Amino acid sequence: MLERTNEELTAVEAVGNVKVVLADAGYYSEDNVLNADPGGPELLLAMSKDSKQRQAMKGKACPRGRIPNDATVKERMEQKLLTKQGKKLYKWRSQTVEPVFGQIKEGRACGRFLRRGLAAARSEWRLICAAHNLLKLWRSGKLHLAMQ
Repeated sequence: MLERTNEELTAVEAVGNVKVVLADAGYYSEDNVLNADPGGPELLLAMSKDSKQRQAMKGKACPRGRIPNDATVKERMEQKLLTKQGKKLYKWRSQTVEPVFGQIKEGRACGRFLRRGLAAARSEWRLICAAHNLLKLWRSGKLHLAMQ
């Protein structure tokens, strides 16, 4: 996923690199954390899909001091997510990407792909995203600027 992100950023000639990766529990595994590029972006990966467990973590106090050297990979990630900086960064995830998926799945009733195969699903997803973005531009009154 990070390689693909870097390819896309290069294609649009973006300046700078990805500094932090915020991802849900579907991306967490010890292998993903252990095999991450040490010079690459910092990983903040949720470890559980269970909302009750995440709520319980919110109530925990921020850890003080360094993460112990004998901590497991999972304990280290949990500590990173509990720090003030970790909480602040991970909170951005709910304000950036997640609302878009909710709007597309619920508001536009696009919870499933209607076409089969990777190429067909990809083209359907691109059409859904284009419609979503055009509708946002139209509602904001900026559609005429995008068309110039």
